[in-house]
Amino acid sequence: MKPERTGDFYAIVCALICGLGNIPAKVGLGEVTAELFNFYYFIFAFAISILALVNRGNREEMAATTKRSFLMIGALTVLFTLGIYTFMYSIKLIEPATVSFLSRVETIFTILLAYLILKERLHLFEIFGGMVAIIGVLFLKFETNLTVSRVATLMIASSLFFAIAEILVKKFVNEIGTIRFVLIRNIFAVIFFLIILKVQGQDISFPNRTTLIMAALTALLLPVLGRITYIKALQKINVSRAALITLSTPLFTALFALIFLGTSPGPMEWVGGLMIVTGVGIVRFSGLKQLFKPTRTIVKPPM
Repeated sequence: MKPERTGDFYAIVCALICGLGNIPAKVGLGEVTAELFNFYYFIFAFAISILALVNRGNREEMAATTKRSFLMIGALTVLFTLGIYTFMYSIKLIEPATVSFLSRVETIFTILLAYLILKERLHLFEIFGGMVAIIGVLFLKFETNLTVSRVATLMIASSLFFAIAEILVKKFVNEIGTIRFVLIRNIFAVIFFLIILKVQGQDISFPNRTTLIMAALTALLLPVLGRITYIKALQKINVSRAALITLSTPLFTALFALIFLGTSPGPMEWVGGLMIVTGVGIVRFSGLKQLFKPTRTIVKPPM
């Protein structure tokens, strides 16, 4: 099989896994608060990431952690944790497909921040695509019911948190490291949600077995298998092509939600969601010259 076809396969699998990962999150959140679900989600994520220390190189990376990198990861954890918090809270409120549509706005924020902070060029097609996506968000915000409108606000905040974090990771990726970032982030996130639970006076006793299983499945699918397949895709194809293919994630989310939960976005949510995906797709197509050029550049972003 040609490298680009293999890369396309992994990108599609990544979109499918991430779309599926939103379903156990929705089920688990039905029985507990978003704070308690995230607490156990990160406990399982940490337990899974510990397996990476079997590799000697990963152990050496952890041993080389400096005070500066430790504090930097701590600051980044706040952004990532707030992003995940608002994302999970949104899934708790409405069906997951619309939340997945709204999550695509992160791309627009990332490109805008890259222009402002990293001084990367902003092309005409990127501006146009961003405007289309923003119109889709505004459509969901003002043309749908109050709950969806509230979720749109939460997801704008979530996308902004993730975008700022991604820009900082890109800027300091060599200092932060991959395994070091993942392990320390998961530890900090557990502590973060433990503090929130204590402040809110919530019971931290074990939830029912179904909720624990759903939290474990979400931790396995989204930050582990989803990230692994995306890295595999990037080893065969370039970022633009992989990102364009993974735009199908909301569609997979809608399909799995229909199959397992019997839910689907309403007509208005479909219109706004497809506008967001179209706008982000235009942004991705702005790099058309590089899109179909095979590459074997290896990129290892943090999980």
